[in-house]
This record gives sequence, C-alpha cells and structure tokens, in this order.
Amino acid sequence: MKTKFKLSLICVSLLALTACNDDDSDTSGLESQIATLKTQNIELTANNTALKETNGSLESDNTSLQEKAVSYINTFKDQCAEAGVNFDYVDPNAPATEISMLPNYMAAAEETDCLACHTYEEPIKVPHQDFGSTCANCHDNPHSDDKPVVPGNPTDPSFPQPQPNDSLVDGKTGASGSFYYTPGSYLNADYLATRLNGSIYNFEWAAPTEDNPGVNTLEAACQLKDRQHIKEMFPTDGKSYILNGFSNQMGAKLISTTNKFIDETTNKLVETPNISTFGYGMKKNGNDYNVSMNIGKNNTCYNAIMNGEARFSYYEYDPMLSGKQERNKGARILAKIDYAKTSLKGVDWVTEVPGLGAGENFTPDQVNWTQVGACSLVFKVESIIPLG
Repeated sequence: MKTKFKLSLICVSLLALTACNDDDSDTSGLESQIATLKTQNIELTANNTALKETNGSLESDNTSLQEKAVSYINTFKDQCAEAGVNFDYVDPNAPATEISMLPNYMAAAEETDCLACHTYEEPIKVPHQDFGSTCANCHDNPHSDDKPVVPGNPTDPSFPQPQPNDSLVDGKTGASGSFYYTPGSYLNADYLATRLNGSIYNFEWAAPTEDNPGVNTLEAACQLKDRQHIKEMFPTDGKSYILNGFSNQMGAKLISTTNKFIDETTNKLVETPNISTFGYGMKKNGNDYNVSMNIGKNNTCYNAIMNGEARFSYYEYDPMLSGKQERNKGARILAKIDYAKTSLKGVDWVTEVPGLGAGENFTPDQVNWTQVGACSLVFKVESIIPLG
C-alpha cells in the first residue's frame, strides 16, 4: 500500500509540474498561424503566377494592336500624324482661288518667264526664242489663276455632225457604226480645248539631284513644302528622297496621216496609215479653231505638209467605270494644214527655213526637206466628230 501511494504521489507531482509549464511550451497556436501563412503564401504565389500570365497576354495583345494600328497607316498624312505632325491632304488638282494655295512648281508659272518650269535639253534650243526673251510675249499663261470661261455642255456640237446611213459606213468623216460613243464625246470645241490644253498634277518621292539632296527621315519629310499634296507613303529604307511635283496631259493624243510612196516592185503608188502620239493643243482664233504642235522632222510632219491634212484622236479612259459611254471620253478632229501659220525650221529648231516661215503661205512643192529639222504645225479644224 505504501509503495502504491508513493508512486501515485510522484505521478501527481509530475502532473503538477507539467501543468505549471503548459503556457511556456504549448506551440499549437504558432503552428496554426504558420499553417495559415503557408496557405496564404501558396494562394499569393498562385495569384502572382496568374497575374504574370495575364500581364504577358496583355503585352502580347498590345503588340498586336499596335501592329494592327500601324497597318492602317497607308498614306503620307497618316505617317506624319503617327510621328506627331498633323496636316490635311490637299488635292493638287482641286480648284485654287489664291496663289498661296497652289503647289510651288505651279506658282512658278505665275512668273512672266515660262522657262522657270519648261526647259529643253541640249542640243535642242527653245523654239522661236528669237521672238523675245520670254514665252509670254506670244503665249497665254495656261496656269492663269483667272476663272475660266464655262464652255457649256461638253456634248453640244460646235460643228455639223455626220449623219448615219443604212450602210453605217462614212469614209469621208471616218465616223463609226451607229455613233455609239456620241454621248461620251466632247463635241463642244471650247470644252474640248480645255481638255486638250489642261494638265493633271501629281507628286512623287524621287531620287535626289545635285541641287536638292533630299531627306532620309520621316520627321524631315513631314516638314517639306507641298507635303500636303502627296498620298504616297515616304519610303523607310533609309535612302534620301525629294518631293517631286510634275504634270501630265489628261488623255491620249493621236494624230493620223497618210504615207504615200511608190512600191519598188510594182512601181505603183501605195498608201498606208501613219499614226503617232504628240502633245498637241487647240485654241480659238477669231471664228476658227486651230490645232498646233512643235515636232521634229518625221513622217507626221512630212505627210501633213505634203498631203495638207490630218486627223486627230483625243481619248480619255477610266477603267473604274462600268458604263461603256461613261468610261470612254474624247473626240476626233478633222483638220487641214494652215500653210500661212505653219513654220518649218532648221536643225536648231529655231531658225526658220527661208521662204517656209510663219506668214509665208508656202506650198508643198517649195519645201526642200534636206533643210528641215523641225516643224511648227498649225491646222485649221474642219470638224469635231464623236469617238469611234
């Protein structure tokens, strides 16, 4: 009994001692906090991973959107806007009421000297420069800012028109078929003259010249004069370019004459058509209309002088229109040479051949073609008929 009592007392004592140190040695609370923090850390790590993935996706989307935005830049104006330089595109062919609105190279034409823009390469000299130091002494300014006279309906005929017959063949005028192109033909002489004498203006990025080294950065290109007149994007290949202004005629101009020669085999006269392309113009003089051109000595000049006539075709084609009569515009001109106004010149394109100058009213048999180098041809318009 005593032994059992002693053991029990010892156990009670040990239990009492253990109970006294319970607050100092119990770590269950810390372990619970650590477990909670570990759980939170795992959650934060997972959230951080998800955020990194989202950020990467957003960066990828941003890159794609930027590339897509850049892909929409397809004009020079857009390029400059992206670079922080803003301006509006101005069509160089739009009507201008102030000289300040004209492109620089067009403004130069307002000067009295036409040679500010129009030049001739050696050895060709300026035609008839002996008439004065400036072209304006004889020629009207085609770039005048004055409002042009409204010529009226383009299809109202200024000359009597050929009438179709049952055969639908008209050898005299060369009119075709049932005059299918009449609704699209410029039969009004005054209106036709505006098309023949007019120009289409445009701009391009061109190679630099000795006088103009050009620019090789978009930032510099966006500061150029006449920048508002070009749509074509500035090249980004690092090379230098200049902003070049130029003009072209509105349509195709053809002149048809007849070659006449003796066949060496049959010893008979042979006639063949001769069709060439030249930049002729038309102007009203009194009650008459004249077509004129300056060309070198060639088959066209020879045939016109020797045969006394020519036929002209002026043609504008718009491939973007579906209607046949809408996309085909122009006219044909029947004309005879005016020997009094025509001038034949030497190889320098300046000196008139004696007896063959303007006002001489020469005849074909008076021409010594070995002396002729150039021709200032003037035709009197006999009729303006539809395309065919």
